[in-house]
Amino acid sequence: MSVIIPDMLDFAKLSAPADHGDVLVSPDPPAWLPAARANSLTLRSADALLLDSTLAEWRRRTRERVLGRDDALVFVTGHQPEFIHPGVWAKHIVADRAARAADGMAINLVVDNDAPRNTNLTVPEVTGEGLAVSTIPSGELRAGCAYEQVARLSDDGVKRFRAAVERALGDRFQASQMPTFFAALAASSESTSWVDQVVSARRAVEHRFDVSVDDRRVSDVWCSPLIVDMLARSAQFVSSYNAALAKYRTIHRVRGTLRPIPDLHVTADRVEIPLWAYRGDQPRQRVYAATQRGVVTLFAEDTQIGVVPPSHLRSCEALAALLADLGDWRLRPRALTLTIWARLFLADMFVHGIGGAKYDRISDFIIADYYGVTPPHMACVSATLHLDLPAPPPVGDGAQRARLALRDLHFNPQRHGVTGDDVDSLVVDRAEYVRRSLDLRTRSPRDRRGRREAFARIRDVSRRILVARSDLLPEYERRLAQAERESSQGRIARSREYFFGLYNDNRLRELMAALPDEQGFRV
Repeated sequence: MSVIIPDMLDFAKLSAPADHGDVLVSPDPPAWLPAARANSLTLRSADALLLDSTLAEWRRRTRERVLGRDDALVFVTGHQPEFIHPGVWAKHIVADRAARAADGMAINLVVDNDAPRNTNLTVPEVTGEGLAVSTIPSGELRAGCAYEQVARLSDDGVKRFRAAVERALGDRFQASQMPTFFAALAASSESTSWVDQVVSARRAVEHRFDVSVDDRRVSDVWCSPLIVDMLARSAQFVSSYNAALAKYRTIHRVRGTLRPIPDLHVTADRVEIPLWAYRGDQPRQRVYAATQRGVVTLFAEDTQIGVVPPSHLRSCEALAALLADLGDWRLRPRALTLTIWARLFLADMFVHGIGGAKYDRISDFIIADYYGVTPPHMACVSATLHLDLPAPPPVGDGAQRARLALRDLHFNPQRHGVTGDDVDSLVVDRAEYVRRSLDLRTRSPRDRRGRREAFARIRDVSRRILVARSDLLPEYERRLAQAERESSQGRIARSREYFFGLYNDNRLRELMAALPDEQGFRV
């Protein structure tokens, strides 16, 4: 078991740990607390104006509102309220240990404004024929809708979900964390949502391992002052946002304006704001702002959802109150907007996964350009942990080798030990046709008809060799089918994407032991 801890947050070297039990923690643990303190000092003195106050003052107010205090180092991570794999759970463990070392706080932002493809739990199943994968739905979801729009699981829904998982896991169910998970899910209050149900069940599992992060739903804590300032100075913010994307694309040699995310759309009469708007059970929609004579009109796509008079653009409190009263419309941040808010107004150290850390370099450019602040240091944590499943030993890409061997058998059967009175003469004929083809290619490259005829003769005699040795093709196809099966079984067994609640105690403690302990952050 190796531990990968780079000396610095080198984005080019951030990649998922390859093997079971490997972890990635960057920067080195002793650098975390000094970096968090440096971030705190920088942000406490940030004098950039956001409407009627400074960034530093808005940060203080935000932390007191969301956290109840502004006198501790705060380590923030975040993820969608889905069935997180051990690599994501590693962020919780490390944030908790860093916070304890600093006598601070560990916060997990529950990104309930994201729109999942599904709410399924993937469970590997051991069958009489090997490993299979069961996909078990946990809640009803409309396409394009956010997690916070998923309806609460009923008591019967919880029972059906548990029964399906228990069938798939079989004897492994009791040794996993799922009994604890489902007990908490069943005990959830009737007033809670699907998001709260899943979060509380996840926390029950974490409690067994003395891991504690304080969950905050994005829908409950996010709003002013970032959203207010973006609307008041929409043209400047959008310009900085798109410039940051252009800089990122130049550095990483990305062509076009759609990757890694599209530019914000700007027309003569309105600009796109990096927010989502949605209501009821309808899908998320992009938000636009049109400014005319000092009045800002907000749109969800082409639907008008609010009007902001000039007087409200000078007061954060007034505009925040107006935005909170848009009828049944909800305004939520998009990905970059959320991490900018979290890093500037909430965190002393933001703890990313690998994808988020690389993606958030765009936020660095916006923070430096638009707010005039040195981008706060951030950290990156990930891990790979395999379930205890039966699987063939890893042998590289055996399926690819088998595919290449089968292809070569068709085109070059003479390489595969074909001998006997019925094929020896064919092998000699093939060699002669190959010689003629090479001669034509060298001496008469423009004789395309002759070259085609020579190639056709090679193919024909190769086919005749295979017909004569009819036992070879089925054997090679059998080898390919076996290699593909072993490859599929290996992928199922060695996936790093399974919900950490499916693991037994020993596996999870193995991960915890591989990650830096509390003392490691104090050195």
